[in-house]
Amino acid sequence: MIDNKTKKIIENEVRLWSKHYLEIPNIHLNNMPACPFAKKAWLENKVDIQHRDPDIGYTRNLHQYLQKLIFPEKEILIFCDIFFKDYSLNKFQKIIDNFNNQYNKKDIYFLGFHPKNPPTDEEQEFLTNPSGDKSDLPHSTIDFSMMLVQKFSQLYEASDRLKRMGYYDKWPKEYYDDVVAQRQKQYEKLFK
Repeated sequence: MIDNKTKKIIENEVRLWSKHYLEIPNIHLNNMPACPFAKKAWLENKVDIQHRDPDIGYTRNLHQYLQKLIFPEKEILIFCDIFFKDYSLNKFQKIIDNFNNQYNKKDIYFLGFHPKNPPTDEEQEFLTNPSGDKSDLPHSTIDFSMMLVQKFSQLYEASDRLKRMGYYDKWPKEYYDDVVAQRQKQYEKLFK
């Protein structure tokens, strides 16, 4: 089990990441936030942050939280893990894929962030430098992986709305294809 002080540090880091990277007007995205719905989710207390218990194991522990997941009371579960060194980047991607294979048909979608694969200025500057001034951006003091868990239909509908608004026009094409287009196709394959 991780101590309460470490949990609080991680929760503050997640909140700062959202506030300073996802919620602010982004100069690379026509001054739209990288995640236009994040601020509202935080304000309405729709974000649930949970922490991996290393004594239980990653997948088993995440499955336990999924049994308690309440939609629409919460819109997103952020499952944080400071013990990410237990699995490689490839293993983490397999975990994400396995959860998506199992839960997509139950209207739940998984997206992960691993500290060994951070966004880069060259490939995703809109995620690394949203304001154009890196000097005012906080940096993480502790490394941890994050698994973001959301209702698949809600994510699909929000993404579809954003596409019609031209939101993705400035996204790097490869990043859009990997993150958004693939997810939208999967949803349509399952539910349309």
